[in-house]
Amino acid sequence: MINMLFLTADEIVILTAFILVLVLAIVMFIIGIFVTRWKARKNEWSDSLLTAFVVNLIWLLTNIPVSMLVEFLFGANFLFGIVELVIAIIIGAIVVKIIYKKDFGESFVFVIVIQILLFLIGIAIGIVLGIIISFILVALLLTV
Repeated sequence: MINMLFLTADEIVILTAFILVLVLAIVMFIIGIFVTRWKARKNEWSDSLLTAFVVNLIWLLTNIPVSMLVEFLFGANFLFGIVELVIAIIIGAIVVKIIYKKDFGESFVFVIVIQILLFLIGIAIGIVLGIIISFILVALLLTV
């Protein structure tokens, strides 16, 4: 276990941010599978769990390094969250075009709807998780 007494305030903030990003990415991955299947079903495309899993796995594996790079270079703020969203939409449209075998326009609209929904859900979940993780770390600091 990490001894919280030997961590500086900056290290605690970094640890909190890392935990938040990791947990949020996993939660959004799972939610993304269901949202992708819902949108595919609505479009009368294949709503296969495996297909939705693969699409969201590719988003997850590309989103984590892109998010870390953008946040490292520019800091975490809403404007660069939009930049990450645009990158995810472009990558997603290409992935969906290939996996679902649709034209780029259809794929692009499909991905825009999903990514905007996930973006809004992610903001809400991120706020809640941030509060929970902060309380947990404060409790750990107070018990040491």
